[in-house]
Amino acid sequence: MNESSWVDCGDGVRLERGVCARMRDGVQLVSDHYYPSQSTSHPTLLMRQPYGRDIASTVVYAHPVWFARNGYNVVIQDVRGRGDSEGEFYPFRHEGFDGADTIAWLRTRPESNGRVGMYGFSYQGMTQLLAAAEQPEGLQCISPGMTACDLYHGWFYQQGALRLASTLGWGLQLLKEDARRKRLREASDRLENAWAQLASQTSVLPVRAHPALHGEGLPKYVLDWLDHDVPGDYWTALDVSQRLEKICVPALHISGWYDMSLRGSVDGFLALRKSAGSAFARENQYLLAGPWVHIPWGDRIGTADFGSEALIDTDTILLRWFDHWLKDSGTFEGEPQVCHFVLGENRWREAGQVRFCANSAASRGSGASYVDKRS
Repeated sequence: MNESSWVDCGDGVRLERGVCARMRDGVQLVSDHYYPSQSTSHPTLLMRQPYGRDIASTVVYAHPVWFARNGYNVVIQDVRGRGDSEGEFYPFRHEGFDGADTIAWLRTRPESNGRVGMYGFSYQGMTQLLAAAEQPEGLQCISPGMTACDLYHGWFYQQGALRLASTLGWGLQLLKEDARRKRLREASDRLENAWAQLASQTSVLPVRAHPALHGEGLPKYVLDWLDHDVPGDYWTALDVSQRLEKICVPALHISGWYDMSLRGSVDGFLALRKSAGSAFARENQYLLAGPWVHIPWGDRIGTADFGSEALIDTDTILLRWFDHWLKDSGTFEGEPQVCHFVLGENRWREAGQVRFCANSAASRGSGASYVDKRS
């Protein structure tokens, strides 16, 4: 296990690398901690991710140093079985308990004032929902981006059909790291070769027989995704679709019109707006829907140019969100429940008065719709 080390990030912000936290089953997870210049206690922002904590999702978010300069402890943690963290990685399976244990541990640290928020998109968004469903004391808000409460319908399958390109591509990416970590040379070579020719991998049929998905010692989770091609207990054990009433915190959902998780994000917002575990939580679900793909969040999709209005400052919006809930600043007071970019008009519009109607076509069966406030 790495020993922690300190780095001066400028403007008084300090980085402590390789901080270890022990989970309830003895597994140690490793994180990097960014501290603001003031020596007093502060609220904490937590991101948990499987791609290496150095990345910290800076492809779409400001660097953790930026949030630290604005008065937050920022913690970027390698999830179980990834990066420097111990244990076996199985996507989603351990993120609820590990997230709750991490938050409980963070609140004991001297730099913490006991108030915690979580941020991140995609897998990092799912870690927030799963942690929130464990109701850890001190978690006061989350901001899940481009993710899903319901993994089967919102992430892996579309109307019963496998999302082949995204599922296989992501699975190969994850298995590559597993093979390297486990020093499985033959499996690693097969995965690297497949990754180098990723565009052609969906032509390997049947998909389950893809040679890169098989090998002694290689995890079976991608095969599990393929085998469980109907909704059921396998999926609900990994997500929060049957535990929405356990989530009792405000959430800012971020989605993209061109993102593969668009339905997962929007349906997750609507589902929590309807079924979160308290009136407070239900009333404080917000949705930001922009003209974006998964990565990056910009103003262009292919040859389409959506103009300068598409380039809103999502980092400042997040800062206002966290200041509101973790610093009692009131900076999100009066914000619309939905802020969405209208394609064709290429402008942002606000929507409010979220209501629930059983037969709403707009809800896609979720039982909810919203009213557009045209200005």
